[in-house]
Amino acid sequence: LIQNSVTVFPRVFLMAGQAEKKQAKRAESSIQYYLFAIIGVNALYFLFRVILSWSSMGKWNLCGMLLFSGVSYFTFGAIKSSLEVGANFEMYLDLFIVNLATQFLVTFSNYGWLLYLAVPGYAGWKIVKLVMDYVFTPTEAELAENDPEYKKRMEKKEKKAERQKFKVVKH
Repeated sequence: LIQNSVTVFPRVFLMAGQAEKKQAKRAESSIQYYLFAIIGVNALYFLFRVILSWSSMGKWNLCGMLLFSGVSYFTFGAIKSSLEVGANFEMYLDLFIVNLATQFLVTFSNYGWLLYLAVPGYAGWKIVKLVMDYVFTPTEAELAENDPEYKKRMEKKEKKAERQKFKVVKH
């Protein structure tokens, strides 16, 4: 019995280690795709916008280039950390995609900046939704008024209150 338990425990720990190894391998392969996306879009941006169209690069476009770099660095790092830990990285990925798509579109036209309006638009929608949920969520009293079980209990309580209360005393 003792010999079997000794051989079972290493398998359990081995299996737990295997899950972590699979997660790390999946994280590593996913990170490579995100890194290639950054490299590809940045290479296109620098080749076309910076090198070939330098005359159209003003101070605001240079500031935009710094914004693209900063957002890409932040979101890539957050996605990488989340993948390594196994946490949810959906919001970082959304911002990452919007950032790269905006950078791709700005490569060809300054109207590509309009895509960045999706970020404050989404934040505004979340705030409006939070306020609407707070304002339009019924209170417990309102929920109770519409609950048929609550109505039955209240009617029963009223009938009980209407009955006369007296005590029969035997002498």
